[in-house]
Amino acid sequence: MPDDSSSAVASQHAMIGNPTEPVQAGFQRNRHPDAQWFDGAGLGLFLHFGISSVRGEGDLSWSMMKHVRNRKVDIERYGLFNMSITMTPAEYWKMAGEFTADRFDAAKMLAAAAKAGFRYAVLTTKHHDGFALWPSKHGDFNIGLYQPGRDLVREYIEGCRKAGLKVGLYYSPPDWYFNRDRMSFNFHNAKPDLDINHKPCVLAERSPAEIEAWDAKNKAYIRGQAEELLTNYGPIDIFWFDGSAENSISVERMRELQPQMLMNNRGLGVGDFTTPECAFPKQRSSITGWWWEYCHVGSDGGWGYRDHDGYKPAGWVLSEFVRARAWGGNFLPNYGPDSHGEMPEVFYRRMTQIGDWMEIHAGAVCGTTPGPWPEQSDVPVTVKGSTWYLHFDYLNDGVATIRNVSRPIAARQMRTGVLIPWEYCEGVLVVRLSESQRTTLVDVVEVTFL
Repeated sequence: MPDDSSSAVASQHAMIGNPTEPVQAGFQRNRHPDAQWFDGAGLGLFLHFGISSVRGEGDLSWSMMKHVRNRKVDIERYGLFNMSITMTPAEYWKMAGEFTADRFDAAKMLAAAAKAGFRYAVLTTKHHDGFALWPSKHGDFNIGLYQPGRDLVREYIEGCRKAGLKVGLYYSPPDWYFNRDRMSFNFHNAKPDLDINHKPCVLAERSPAEIEAWDAKNKAYIRGQAEELLTNYGPIDIFWFDGSAENSISVERMRELQPQMLMNNRGLGVGDFTTPECAFPKQRSSITGWWWEYCHVGSDGGWGYRDHDGYKPAGWVLSEFVRARAWGGNFLPNYGPDSHGEMPEVFYRRMTQIGDWMEIHAGAVCGTTPGPWPEQSDVPVTVKGSTWYLHFDYLNDGVATIRNVSRPIAARQMRTGVLIPWEYCEGVLVVRLSESQRTTLVDVVEVTFL
């Protein structure tokens, strides 16, 4: 096959899962009054929902790629129970006929999230596998063709509005179904090229004119679907790209259709916010001056629903959340409904646990500014006025040391209201929690200074 690295297919695939620092020349973050909510929003709910949930044995889209899995890397990134099978694209796409979503109660799951203190949600309207959760007029692989009259995106948006959550729509410009005859299903372009049955194949050579014509068709397809999402459902708060949409739709067009909407930096080379994935930023400087959110899997099974999911404990969710808030960001943990559209009961237990914690500690994470962690403190810190909130996660041994500070007035545990003893010497403050004062969640001590 000739080198067509400039084609829409190649350029899209190069960006999947690899968000880059946007080229900001001439770009200004959305200043619309209704876009400012994102700064300090705190918690968002990521919902990866799709046809892979029928078998519950493989992740969205990626399980159709043939590759030798690095289980050590998978476990380090997603968790101990990231067990997954590989199926051919042909097998994978057949699951669309068994995907019923017959018990999808968006209002129920989103109400639980809102009660727990979540402020927004983001749904995978279409993942890389190409299956659209709305009855799109573009392409031939969507819920409307399998269940006439059904629109899961609308059901989700109505659930968000009923729960009072901001509406986020994830959209993948890379579409492996649409491009199935023009790409290999061998992971990361390994050789040989593989077809939709994982059989070695030779991709047809195409003339520059044919490549250009297909790129134009592909870009029109992306633009058509994006515009449907931006015009069919009223106000949208976030458009969450996962892969390149450059030259398919413009920032200006998106702003024209949804003036108040925010977009991430994965689709158009620029964005209102950036989205580190499955790894907390290594350097604070990488997100300084940005609005940002940190997304991660909320279960030890990858992004999509798995029938062997092990949901991460509430203490883990809260510890990642307070770390993000200590640097001024939001946290977007992910959960996946099954093929009937139901969340496992453990999801609702987690929402209750998080909500109980937020009832007491919301003041330590909402309306706060970033603290001096790790420059001065060995625990995450958020600040409000003259009060510093020290966050002891479940891995902490109960001791926090803060350097280069003045003598405090008092230290008090938020959960119990009990005064906490502290030691101060030459600008170094040490705060200790006893074992009896610890929980498996995040324990917060508010330290008041003059």
